[in-house]
Amino acid sequence: PLLRCLSLVMGYGIYTKPAQDNVSVLKLDPNGSIGKLLELYENPSWVEAQRSDPMENFHTNVLMWLATTGSALNDGETFRRISAMMHSLSDIVLLDGSCNLADDSLHLMNATSSLQYASDGCMDYSSVDNEDEKSVMSKLSGCFVNLNIGDIGGLWVETFSSLLQQNYHKSPAMLLSAANSLSNELCDCLADPVKRWCAFQLLHLFAKDSQPIQSGDDIMIPSETEQQLSEWKETMDEEEGIELEEDVSVAASWLPERIMSLLQNIGNVSASSHSEPDGQDRLMMNLLVWIASLDILDVAGTVDMRNRSHISSLIQKTNALGWIMTSALQEADLDISRSENMFACLDMEDGMDDFSVQKIATLVLFRTVESLPTLVKTWYNDDCPRFLRQKLSAFVDNIVAPATLQRELVRIKDATTFGEMTVSGSCVSREVVATYEQDECALSVTIRMPSTFPLRNVEVDCQKTMGIAENRWRRWALQIMLMLNNQDGSVLDALLLWKQNVDKEFEGVEPCPVCYSVLCVKTHRMPDLECKTCHNRFHTSCLYKWFQSSGKSVCVICQQPWSGTKV
Repeated sequence: PLLRCLSLVMGYGIYTKPAQDNVSVLKLDPNGSIGKLLELYENPSWVEAQRSDPMENFHTNVLMWLATTGSALNDGETFRRISAMMHSLSDIVLLDGSCNLADDSLHLMNATSSLQYASDGCMDYSSVDNEDEKSVMSKLSGCFVNLNIGDIGGLWVETFSSLLQQNYHKSPAMLLSAANSLSNELCDCLADPVKRWCAFQLLHLFAKDSQPIQSGDDIMIPSETEQQLSEWKETMDEEEGIELEEDVSVAASWLPERIMSLLQNIGNVSASSHSEPDGQDRLMMNLLVWIASLDILDVAGTVDMRNRSHISSLIQKTNALGWIMTSALQEADLDISRSENMFACLDMEDGMDDFSVQKIATLVLFRTVESLPTLVKTWYNDDCPRFLRQKLSAFVDNIVAPATLQRELVRIKDATTFGEMTVSGSCVSREVVATYEQDECALSVTIRMPSTFPLRNVEVDCQKTMGIAENRWRRWALQIMLMLNNQDGSVLDALLLWKQNVDKEFEGVEPCPVCYSVLCVKTHRMPDLECKTCHNRFHTSCLYKWFQSSGKSVCVICQQPWSGTKV
């Protein structure tokens, strides 16, 4: 009771945030009392006893005292000991099934915030790699996703959001372990208006710094996706089914199970469903999940450009893009200026004020056109409602195309994988020029981006190439156009693939007669099916697509009934 009374006198607010300056104003030295508490919590047998039979009021009062007096501490060793103490306290007060979990977690947040604020000014202490502090943040994040909205009030959410901002500015790594372990639960929190902003900040952090969540040959595909995969394969031939299995497997290695489930559900939602009573909340949830999916897609694509093709193929099968584009176009503000920062609505510092359906929908349009250009173009040409076509075209021309080209040129400038190839570009001429010398031949390619790309196709010119037969450089031009106009590839990815194809051709490898490329645009594999009659080699996916489109199973070159072998 004494600690509680002293904490209240020192300004600990039951319904407001604790005052942290009173201890310095009154020149109170809390080191003696905190030293005694440290000795107690550093006793392993006592802590273990408290975990099984805790003195709940005592631990709550300790947290209140730390929240009001922590700002007076300035010794690095004391902070290190308190971090371990806070870890023990979190284990004790955040027990599963506790009836006071909401109140206890709020006290823990207040103490954590006060101590972190004080430790920032300590020269001989850094919390960036402190595993105890990361563990406490993970447990508080677990409380956030598991507590019912009726159990927590506005002060709880406000305190948690402030703690998120505080840790994010100190080091995003402080929050990553929580974001990684709770990615599925955070998706569900997006449907709750009270939890939405905090949940998305953690999910966005996970997506922007994502790593494969599964690896190796035994990737577990979620049961719901497994069932959907079986239904998709019923209408496919064997090779197409194998290719789709690989797409789903790669996607499952990067996307959390709940995101994959929501993507499937989005494709089955009516485009007018956001006019229903809970439609706006469901719409906001789907838009935010979509942004996280695109962030993961981009990160996976930078690790290996094949990941982009695999994940985008899954997205295409779900039919989610059509619902997202139609819904976002109806909600977005398409009259924004080029100088306006569309990403401001996601900002950890000031984004809460701009966290509206209109702002998020506008960003969704931008990010979708930027990350899935081929799927957007296909939807625009085949399924976009007529009354939305002009709005989207003007938005792409005025906002998306200039910004994406500028961002792409920055990526090209920062790239370190070009080797002897040199690349330059201009936002004014909307051209990217690459030159590459190979075996005394000067190879050159110019990529021209139309003002409404990707709604219109890029043009590729290799005419300045010297010492190469025309049919050969025309084939190279087709490779780049295929990558940019049909495979959701970036300019950087297309140029790197072109360079790899050139290297393989100069090594004597013959290209696939279907796609005119040595390396398959999607899988980056070399031709691996050989015709027994003419001995030409094809990419497996290219040949079976040829069979499907032509309606007959004959060799592309010799036109004999197909009889081939894997090589």
